[in-house]
Amino acid sequence: MMRDYLNQAATWHYVTGLNSYGEPTTSSKTIKVRWEGKRRLVRDNQGREVVSEARVFCVDAVKPGDELEFDGRRWPVIAVSSVPGLDGAVNHYEVAV
Repeated sequence: MMRDYLNQAATWHYVTGLNSYGEPTTSSKTIKVRWEGKRRLVRDNQGREVVSEARVFCVDAVKPGDELEFDGRRWPVIAVSSVPGLDGAVNHYEVAV
């Protein structure tokens, strides 16, 4: 059901591993999202309070540290919450950028 509301597209940039110098290697792909520009206060992985500029819904397993490119700008992923469906499985993800 959530897939019906994902009517926008973003480019997901994610880390795939490390190169021979220990630097992260990345890959990217286009994913369907629902982008809602709304400023709010969220907690990052270290528990610090930071300002999120938008809330993004998707079905792909986006992680903190990844980036979403939308509307000509790359947005760092601050926090991710998984939202379960009625069957208990992950239905979608709510991403703070």
